[in-house]
Amino acid sequence: MRTVAGSILIFIACGLAGPLLRWATWPPSPAPQGSGFSFDDFIYDLVLFLWPTQPLAVMEVTIGSFAAITLSVGANALLFGIVGALAAVIARQPGKLLGLYLAACIVMFLLALWSAGFSVAFLNVGALAVALLLYAVPFLAVFGFARKG
Repeated sequence: MRTVAGSILIFIACGLAGPLLRWATWPPSPAPQGSGFSFDDFIYDLVLFLWPTQPLAVMEVTIGSFAAITLSVGANALLFGIVGALAAVIARQPGKLLGLYLAACIVMFLLALWSAGFSVAFLNVGALAVALLLYAVPFLAVFGFARKG
């Protein structure tokens, strides 16, 4: 039980990384700043990859800003909590835990393709690579947490 609760808390805490990064870099700059590398574009895409439920915030028009932010951040915490619970169940099985991580990577890659208009030419590979590395952190933490307990 301790492993499950710890795993869920680890994943929920990591699920708050995207919203916290958006808050720290407010206001966003989604418009391209010319050719070549743009730090603003990198952050914009990284936030989306770390906060996959962020598009739910478009409901701001109908339910208000505070409710939309609460819904979007809450949905992200719930999503990460569910993955954390799944990770806890298989934490002592490295192969299955790696499989869950790879499944999360595939879902993230599909989200990245969607955000790039399904064009690899517009895919922010740097932001995706950083996001996938950051996604490994809670999986490694849960694996280590399960081995100790």
